[in-house]
Amino acid sequence: MWGIYSALKAAFKQKRKCPRCGHIQLVDIAHKNKSKKCSKCGENIPVPKTQI
Repeated sequence: MWGIYSALKAAFKQKRKCPRCGHIQLVDIAHKNKSKKCSKCGENIPVPKTQI
């Protein structure tokens, strides 16, 4: 059951990598077109140019 839950949760998130510290952060799909601050160093993580 946990595997199904985590798969669904991951499907509604987008991974972004901080350009300064390299920290991977999950962003909700609802906020995919907005930049976000890194929770580790505070650097602004820009919106990716190409989305796969």
